[in-house]
Amino acid sequence: MKLKATAGEIFLGSVFVCVGFFWIVTAIRLPIWDGFAPSSGFLPLVYGVMLIGLSAAALVFEANSGNQSAELAGPVQRPVMVIATLAAGAAGVDPAGFAVSMFLMMLLLFSVIEKLPLLPSVLVSSGFALILTLVFRTWLGVPLPIGPWGF
Repeated sequence: MKLKATAGEIFLGSVFVCVGFFWIVTAIRLPIWDGFAPSSGFLPLVYGVMLIGLSAAALVFEANSGNQSAELAGPVQRPVMVIATLAAGAAGVDPAGFAVSMFLMMLLLFSVIEKLPLLPSVLVSSGFALILTLVFRTWLGVPLPIGPWGF
């Protein structure tokens, strides 16, 4: 069988498999079940198993499909850009505020990495940031960081 997946796809899938194993190892060290109800290790165990299963399925699918993107400069560039964008979005929450950070992160993902038109990218990113802010701040009562602009 000839491997058709790029090195970037294999790398990203492998990272998620490793994260799944980390969750499982962490969950095993916690109590899984407490009497009649799940304890603190139950959900990390379930999520770890799901992450490994889904990542492995994605790796097998990519290895068997010939879906190669010709627009990439290198085989690892796109997954690394996605991971870097997500890390920058998470790091920007405190200095820029939750809404601004999520908007900029999604805008970068849509317009630069996915190469979608600017207007739809701005509209979807704005809606995404607004919905997330409403869900977490209003409905769930999570005290989200507020940026220097007041939102």
